[in-house]
Amino acid sequence: MLDVQYDWNRVEVPTSLSWFEKRWSSRLNPADFSGVWRFRELLPFAAENDIVTIGEGQTILQRNDRLGAIVGMNAGCLFLQYEGLNPSGSFKDNGMTAASTHARMVGAEITACASTGNTSASLAIYAGVSGLFRCVVFVGSGKIAYGKLSQALDYGARTLQIRGDFDDALARVREVCERHP
Repeated sequence: MLDVQYDWNRVEVPTSLSWFEKRWSSRLNPADFSGVWRFRELLPFAAENDIVTIGEGQTILQRNDRLGAIVGMNAGCLFLQYEGLNPSGSFKDNGMTAASTHARMVGAEITACASTGNTSASLAIYAGVSGLFRCVVFVGSGKIAYGKLSQALDYGARTLQIRGDFDDALARVREVCERHP
């Protein structure tokens, strides 16, 4: 696990949101198309040439006046973000772009995770599309959504089923990572 700490005094803060909006409309740089890295000044841990992105985070906002009324908000003030439009169909892609970027920065050749579905699909897609590292997924016996398992396999993940549940799979990932840093 990483504990990220920023020196916020060194972060370049834009004077206007239009700075980020211009990136969205230009689309000349793959990082500008990302709904995460378009705001890269606010994520100052990676150099731009280390960024691993596959277009995550540009999902639509859907106005929801009915739910807004239930929670006491005025009409037109509540929007929900539909994360199913991410590359793997999951919000996990928003974090996996940062994890993959970090893996690239440290020169990782293999990435691994324990998963019941979404994380495995997301990690496999980032590894497969970027071609930067191999992917190993640990899953508990019968404890993974088959559609997500299919995605992980489609993108080349080596999938290992172990006896036990998610916690057992996570323990196995940690054990393997300690033996092979």
